[in-house]
Amino acid sequence: MKPTFIKSILLLLLNVTIVSKVAIAQYEQKLTFQAAGGFVHTISPDFFRQVFENGFSLDAGAQYNFSRSTSLVVLGKYSKFFASDNFLLQSADYNLIGISLCPKLRFFSSSKINPYILGGASINYYSYSYSFGGNEQTTPWATKFGFIGGAGIDLRINDNFAIFCQAGINGVGLSDEFLIALFTQVGINISFLKSKSL
Repeated sequence: MKPTFIKSILLLLLNVTIVSKVAIAQYEQKLTFQAAGGFVHTISPDFFRQVFENGFSLDAGAQYNFSRSTSLVVLGKYSKFFASDNFLLQSADYNLIGISLCPKLRFFSSSKINPYILGGASINYYSYSYSFGGNEQTTPWATKFGFIGGAGIDLRINDNFAIFCQAGINGVGLSDEFLIALFTQVGINISFLKSKSL
């Protein structure tokens, strides 16, 4: 055989291999709907923790999967903290609405049980109200930037459905420091639009 013919065959095989891998990767990309709920617990600052120690959180959003191991998550979140029992207020609550943008990295993409880490930035809209001595006070809504970081485990039921649990910290800027809260959540992932065109 002539060297040029052998070279042409090798180039053809290389091109077929590359195209095949790209096609497989494209079929693995898909969009995922994510929803979760859980509990939040304030750890700092002390003055905030004394009033609003515990609450709950609800998240919902979309996750774009660049591959089986790397994703970008956009989440809308709502958190509500309640007045601590050991603080002398008749009633109090703290409401937080936010949007987070979080890269997510999974470690065992071929396994049904898949640990991951995530972290990113958020923009938050919050207000709080309280009642003391018969007087009710409500603060105007304010906008602050924040951050989120955590780790969790996915349990994949099939290619389109998974359940997960995760925990981490959520930070929201206050006037001169950050409100830091721990969160623990359980949720579901529903994947769809599994298409070569994505």
